[in-house]
Amino acid sequence: MTRPIILSLSQCTDLDLVGGKAVGLARLITRGFPVPEGFCVTTEAYTQCVHASGFMEHEEWQKVCALSGNERASALAGCRNRIGRIETSQLATQCVTALQALTQPSNTRWAVRSSATNEDAAHTSFAGLYRTHLGVALSDIEAALKDLWVSLWDERVVSCQARQSNHMAPRMAVVIQPMVEAQSAGVAYSIHPVTGRSNQVTINAVLGLAAPLVDGTVAPDQYVVEVTDNGQPTRVRRRMLVRKSARLLVSSDGLRTDPLSGATTLQSSLTDVQLFSLAETAKHIERSFGQPMDLEWAFDTRQLWIVQARPITAVR
Repeated sequence: MTRPIILSLSQCTDLDLVGGKAVGLARLITRGFPVPEGFCVTTEAYTQCVHASGFMEHEEWQKVCALSGNERASALAGCRNRIGRIETSQLATQCVTALQALTQPSNTRWAVRSSATNEDAAHTSFAGLYRTHLGVALSDIEAALKDLWVSLWDERVVSCQARQSNHMAPRMAVVIQPMVEAQSAGVAYSIHPVTGRSNQVTINAVLGLAAPLVDGTVAPDQYVVEVTDNGQPTRVRRRMLVRKSARLLVSSDGLRTDPLSGATTLQSSLTDVQLFSLAETAKHIERSFGQPMDLEWAFDTRQLWIVQARPITAVR
């Protein structure tokens, strides 16, 4: 049976075909949590395109793994160069057609995110290993997609696979969703990630999009919300606000950085109502998945959105 090259997010149940990130989003959608609509370009698309070009990824991976130092770096650079030249115009046309079929305005900007087969698994998350493209125009979808394929062939990926005693080449699926016009965004842990306390939801938040928080270029506001045994928030136990100089926003023209001044620089990224809503949702997702969860989220002017959910693989 022919494996699909594009799947709606709700259909993303096969980890080998769509990767960990897409599987997590599909589980959220199935359980009724708010996830931006979108689809996944599957690992089958990656495999078909690289094989059609004569690039046999498993053979090349074994060659790379057998090398070290400058020889490995040179071999990886060669692999990235070859993948960067692969013909993908037909796939790009299919992606654009699928995006245009979604109920989104014509000037929508898109988030293009990795969902590799070694990402967001129950025991190893590989978080932050691959690139993310935000605010992408329809005309740039092909370049962003191919860049994520290229990112598989990086020394960090080879080293991470080796540390897991996994010598198989990972494959890349790609999740494409409309950008959330975030007023605030960040990460949430359904338990305290340091102490492991299950009655404390920990939230890191910034104004605007979460990208500066995720890449470590800005410090977040930090909150700890106490919850009851059944996940009902009772109080904000801890609130540490930082001075803010700017926020990253998305518009029909792409991403822009807005400077902040005056009272806004000391404004809390989240209201208490939002904190309680997010904490309650985090505990609900934890119960639904049957384990503590690490979430990425965003509030726009209407509601809370969950844009990623992965298991917490270790309590520090």
